[in-house]
Amino acid sequence: MPRLQHPVATRAAVESVLRCEAVSPAPLFLPAIYEHKAWFVGSTPSAISRDADLLTRALLAEFEAIGPDALAVGVDVYNVEAEAVGCTVTYYEGNDASIPGIKPGHHIVQVGDDLTQAKVPNPLKAGRMPVNLEAARRVRRELGDDYWLRGAVSGPFSLATNLVGAEALFMACMDQPEWVQQLLGYAGRIIREYARGYIDAGAELIVFDSQASPELLSPAMFEEFVLPGMQELAAWAASQGVRDVPLVIGGNTTKIAGLLARTGCNNLLCDFTADFDHWAAVCRDAKKALRRNLSPRFLQSGTPDEIHAAAAREIARGRDLPGFMMGTAVIPFGTPTENVLAVQRACREAGSA
Repeated sequence: MPRLQHPVATRAAVESVLRCEAVSPAPLFLPAIYEHKAWFVGSTPSAISRDADLLTRALLAEFEAIGPDALAVGVDVYNVEAEAVGCTVTYYEGNDASIPGIKPGHHIVQVGDDLTQAKVPNPLKAGRMPVNLEAARRVRRELGDDYWLRGAVSGPFSLATNLVGAEALFMACMDQPEWVQQLLGYAGRIIREYARGYIDAGAELIVFDSQASPELLSPAMFEEFVLPGMQELAAWAASQGVRDVPLVIGGNTTKIAGLLARTGCNNLLCDFTADFDHWAAVCRDAKKALRRNLSPRFLQSGTPDEIHAAAAREIARGRDLPGFMMGTAVIPFGTPTENVLAVQRACREAGSA
């Protein structure tokens, strides 16, 4: 195991929080680190996202430097499944720290396509799926079984957006809702196959579906198009022995907090723009764990003392909430490590107060 400067929570402690079994004096510390992983090994997001050796080194370096209570295997977390099916991803060479992304206009599904027999990629061979799965296997061997390691997968709506394009999908939701359901079913099949690869590699799951944010999709459309697929994915994960499934939808999700509590995922995100009090009430009633985020711009530009104070204030707000966790929005590449550790310090101090 890498030399760890900061103690991390055991699996039993994590599970107790996620299942709201007790109020923890020290909230779990869950920073959102994806492209910033490359910073810890002097590399770039494009490089580590295509190389299992580099990605493994970056994950273990993150573990050693930051001491999070969970790691997530993934860099550009919304692109991997779409690329494995055939979408083109743009990478950035040299010292460019830009994040890989789906090339505009290079979507492989057209509205109206018959997807009932569409091919599902083999996660052991297709695109970069094998890179992430191999990194998960190596990190699990290195850190052991008593640590919460999660493999990043897209949510069905976000994958559907990458497959067909955002504008085309939103128009189809209005004009061809039955076909959209077929598309979402296909996306779900792809995600489950990839997720099964992570489970076989010894990882659990974390689901990203920010294209379903209420900033993009109305609550009514969320209930019609997103909720059933998420419920199906969470139920499938439970059938595979994965009981704790985080769902990440960024932005101000206050309007759909109640719907998110019905997804079957048991730990949810209250982003820095969302109403904490409303979210806390929803999660308390639904017995769901809640992660509260700090702003990424603030983490990048604030001083460690300012960030520590802000984290301490949020922790105080969640002190009596079962399942409360302290996190960050996606940390920008190159954010000073001492700024991230300021959040960790606030979490640890809360436990010793």
